[in-house]
Amino acid sequence: MSIFPIITLFLVLTNELHNLIWRNAKLVVFSSFSMVIKEYNTFYFIFSIYTHILILAGIIMVIQNIIESFKKLSRKMRWKNLLLIPYISITWLIILIKTLGFNPFPTLEEVPIITAISTLIIIAILNRTKIREIMPMAFNTVFKSMRDGLILSDGRDNVIKINPASQKIFDTSINKAFGKPVENLLLGSNNSSESKMPLENEEIKISTNGNQHYYNINQSEIKSDRGKYMGKLVVLRDVTKIKKAEENIKYLSFHDKLTQLYNRAYFDFELKRLNTERQLPLSLIIGDVNGLKIINDAFGHNYGDKLLVRIADILKECFRKEDIVARWGGDEFSAILPQTSLDKTMNIINRVYTKCRENSTDTMPLSMSMGAAAKESMSENIKNVIKKAEDRMYKHKLTENKSVRSSIITSLEKALEERDYETEEHTRRMKKYAILFGKALKLPDSKLDELSLLSTLHDIGKIAIPDSIILKPAELTEKERDLIKKHSEIGYRIAMSTAELAPIADAILHHHERWDGNGYPSGLKGEKIPLASRIIFIVDAYDAITNDRPYRKASSKEFALNEINRCSGLQFDPNITGIFINQVIHEGSNIK
Repeated sequence: MSIFPIITLFLVLTNELHNLIWRNAKLVVFSSFSMVIKEYNTFYFIFSIYTHILILAGIIMVIQNIIESFKKLSRKMRWKNLLLIPYISITWLIILIKTLGFNPFPTLEEVPIITAISTLIIIAILNRTKIREIMPMAFNTVFKSMRDGLILSDGRDNVIKINPASQKIFDTSINKAFGKPVENLLLGSNNSSESKMPLENEEIKISTNGNQHYYNINQSEIKSDRGKYMGKLVVLRDVTKIKKAEENIKYLSFHDKLTQLYNRAYFDFELKRLNTERQLPLSLIIGDVNGLKIINDAFGHNYGDKLLVRIADILKECFRKEDIVARWGGDEFSAILPQTSLDKTMNIINRVYTKCRENSTDTMPLSMSMGAAAKESMSENIKNVIKKAEDRMYKHKLTENKSVRSSIITSLEKALEERDYETEEHTRRMKKYAILFGKALKLPDSKLDELSLLSTLHDIGKIAIPDSIILKPAELTEKERDLIKKHSEIGYRIAMSTAELAPIADAILHHHERWDGNGYPSGLKGEKIPLASRIIFIVDAYDAITNDRPYRKASSKEFALNEINRCSGLQFDPNITGIFINQVIHEGSNIK
């Protein structure tokens, strides 16, 4: 826009070279004055029209601005705006003077020059006026649209403006907040939890619609060109997500994710902090969950995690608020009890034992072995106290081990009954014929006991096989058959997890091996197959044929015996098959 008068000014000053503005200038002398008359080109008239339109537009804009902001502007500012009109009209004034006969430069055509200069002045004034109009509009737009809360105060730190975000934060309006100290707005709100004015980059916590929000405070002073304090702008930035993320990281760094108890790091930190004379006697507890490994192997780690959570809930319920209860390791828990004697600590341990018994089920036995020790003088080393508590825990574990294992085995039997088609009646029949078979083979009592346990738990690995396969009424696919064959290996791992079942682990692993070597999982042949496995294989086959299964109906006793006899030497041990057919079944028929 401003390039046009600059070009015109240049062309006027250099007109003698190109005659683009005028041509054929001549001096005309009148009685009282003289005048240079020129023959103007088209470019001059275009520029003249442009100039007059610009002057008129400038005058209208100034008058409109004065009218719109009359009440807002001071008296001084009103006069300044009014004086813009003669500034803008300077070209018209020059033309008017010349028309009245005053011509200070008769040999020079000054109108185009002054007009060009005046046009530049007008453009500068209009641009400045436009900027002054845009700036408040831009400020208001930014102020209102900011997502951060904004508070604008005067030199006395009283509120003069707050944006919609601040109104929402403090649940107020500009009319209610106007004129009040900023400090009252930040701290006087019923929603604020702060008691003192926050400093630069500090955080305040405010409740909004029942939700806690955190805001970072940033204050910027507003000063004049001479450095006089005019007020300040307070910015409230919502940092709730960042704050909660930090709190979550802090929580996870000191808590066990599964049980929500404290973790080992926090236990060690608190033990160091509480290891003072003031906290004596300082009691420590070390506890271990019984049978977690066998439960993980039998039911899966998800089931084991559920057991750990149940144990953790019992610990939370039994210990006091001032106690530090932590998950020390995989299946280990620990606790710090400040200012607590050993006798009181043992009472808490007994409370845990009682709660475990009360909350145990047939398929989820809850059992812990716990040991405690107390530091009663500062001369004792806290590490020795921990060692004493651990030793007592292991001693308790040894005395309780047999009953715990028995409880877990009962749970495994119960779980197998609930998940499989093999009912309690099936287990009873298997045990009856297995014992009779063992006696017929003149096995010692210790082997008969193992045979009795094997008859009950030989299919324990099926606990890990999905119900959709175990209870499928139709014929299994090849992939499903491959999966179900894994149950003997799974059962072996479960049995090896406890000393009570370890003696029958090999028999569980090989109870589907065939005499001809075409069985699974190892393809053992002949007498390389454990005797107990060969016995259970025959008994289980007889019971399967003579009783209903999801995929077929039961067959007769005669059909079953014929099938076993037919498969003797191929599937079954030919050396003991006849004993089962001729002796065991006959004796079993006489026993209910």
